[in-house]
Amino acid sequence: MLRLERDQGQFKLFFREFEFLRHSNKNSCIEIGTGKEDYRMNEQHCGIYRPKDNNLQMQGLKEFKFVEISEIRIIVEFDNLLKFQLNVISDHLEVAISLLNKNQNFNRFTIHIPAIKDESIYGLGEQFSVLNMRHRNVPLLSREPGFGRDHSRFSKLAELYLEGGSGAWHTTYYPQPTFVSSRNYFIHVESYAYTRLNFCSRNFHRLHFWEIPNRIIVDVRPTAVEVIQSLSDYLGRQPNLPDWSVNGLWLGVGGGLDDNSQWSIPQKLKRALDANIKISAIWSQDWTGLYKISRFETRLFWDWQYDNQRYANLPEFIKQLNAQGIKFLGYNNCFLMKHGDQYKEAKEKGYLIKKKDGNVYDILMLTFSVGMIDLSNPEAWDWIKEIIKENMLKIGLSGWMCDYAEYIPMDCVLYSGEDPRIHHNKYPVLWAKVNYEATKEYESEEGKDEIVFFNRSGGIGTSKYSPLIWAGDQLANFSINNGLASVICAGLSIGFCGIGHFHSDIGGLFTFSAFKRTKELFMRWTEHAAFTCVMRSHEGHEYEGRKDWKFDSDEETLAHLAKFTRIHSHLVPYTRHILNEYQTTGLPSIRHPYIHYEDEPILHRIKYQYLYGRDLLIAPVYSKDKTTWKVYLPEDNWIHLWSGRNYKGGWLDISAPIGEPPVFYRAKSEFSQLFHELKNI
Repeated sequence: MLRLERDQGQFKLFFREFEFLRHSNKNSCIEIGTGKEDYRMNEQHCGIYRPKDNNLQMQGLKEFKFVEISEIRIIVEFDNLLKFQLNVISDHLEVAISLLNKNQNFNRFTIHIPAIKDESIYGLGEQFSVLNMRHRNVPLLSREPGFGRDHSRFSKLAELYLEGGSGAWHTTYYPQPTFVSSRNYFIHVESYAYTRLNFCSRNFHRLHFWEIPNRIIVDVRPTAVEVIQSLSDYLGRQPNLPDWSVNGLWLGVGGGLDDNSQWSIPQKLKRALDANIKISAIWSQDWTGLYKISRFETRLFWDWQYDNQRYANLPEFIKQLNAQGIKFLGYNNCFLMKHGDQYKEAKEKGYLIKKKDGNVYDILMLTFSVGMIDLSNPEAWDWIKEIIKENMLKIGLSGWMCDYAEYIPMDCVLYSGEDPRIHHNKYPVLWAKVNYEATKEYESEEGKDEIVFFNRSGGIGTSKYSPLIWAGDQLANFSINNGLASVICAGLSIGFCGIGHFHSDIGGLFTFSAFKRTKELFMRWTEHAAFTCVMRSHEGHEYEGRKDWKFDSDEETLAHLAKFTRIHSHLVPYTRHILNEYQTTGLPSIRHPYIHYEDEPILHRIKYQYLYGRDLLIAPVYSKDKTTWKVYLPEDNWIHLWSGRNYKGGWLDISAPIGEPPVFYRAKSEFSQLFHELKNI
């Protein structure tokens, strides 16, 4: 499997005939060095970073010595400084990297991977703006993505209001140093350090890390499908989703339980059910109550127990919902508000991250600050697990939004003594893991298997713990880089990194004085969500008295939502097939079409349409005021869902009024009759 070509002063190393290393004394494949990082955390907001390297000094390692050579194991040393140990293990290549002298202070590492001009690159975690990363230089750091993420007027205004607040095309909650090539190989690097992966060169991919990584994993397969399976085998699959979670809408509403208020959950649920909307769950963010930050700002109260006033008798209400076949979902995050009992307890017991002076580190969020649970402390770990079990699971919650985790400051002090600069990208994985452990321990005690929490942040390992990923907080508009279109790109990119269960907030979240969520946007987002594994609405964000368009803003919206929740429910046999396929093969529910149509290079230029499983092609309408839409169909026998017309492939302009998004199914699918029935719903 390993093959080595050597000549004077140079070598090439192949794994399954893929050229992994190309080295010479003139062109080294490895560089190590030192640097002084400056993460430039925003002083007003601990989720915003703009990293740069000061005094970077790199040296190419030229001289090499092979210590061992075989088909399954090669050991090579560079300049008596660095050792590469390449082993074929479990049918893939593992490269262990180590310094020969542990006293050396190198903290930068670069490896050059041979490239070809026409290959395409996918993955790198969740990417909202760019799908094919060829010719891009991509930084990887978990952080707030920002508002706008482009050079628009709105982004410029966001930047004026909060430095770094506009984000950039590459900013993401969920970075991961993992990529898949159209040449049918993957490379994954076991490192939580800040990373820059540069795919701009014609001849080499330059992978640069702010540490010496421990391991690099490589595999090469005959087909893209097999590459995805091999990568998912290594990374681990998400826990399977229970049947209730994929059979109808998770209605995102709040407002308490007062039957006398038209804004309460019981009244909103009644309006939804009366409109024949298929509801599988109520999702309520404000179950813990609200806290008034100032006369202008009210936030969710981050103290993880139900509010006895706003949600009096919540456990009994949940039982009533469950009797109707409806689950109740809540919200949590890794922070604690200072006015809550849990903050006081955590501070007293030393369960919050600290500053260098030993005091609790105030995590700044522009207008207020909070404490952040130190998950490197085993006692804090067990403490928050018990809170989740006692205050959430035991009162009947069937899941929750598992928010944030991108905020570990680079200068904090952790209980474990770990370097916070490395722990920063690791913390989102730990936040998913501690929630996973709480749910599994509870399910084991109760003999159940039905809990679903969902995360926005993540990294290496998240796929083993989080049952469901959501795309985070988008603008409630049609912007390409931060609106409806961005979640399509995000779902495709993260599917190359082990994630098979992905969804987004119907309608987006943020509105500002410049715009508000519109009826058209809510309807188009609903159409997209119906063809994902989980369909969940969000009440949105209200600003300066502007009311977001909601599920019940008018009768037409109610009817439209009802139609697409019934479509989503009708697709349950197919969705369950997709989810089971993910468990066995690692193929995600949202797939890039090239995975199944490798001989059509034009697909590498398309990023806003996807395969839902193998047999449905979805091209969401992500622009306003459109009644037709341009779609590319891979060469196959496709049937247009709404007209029943047959198409063989290629570009076409298709009718796409609201209520009839571009959806096609494969004529030879075993689910073709199921799909045929959709147009009559």
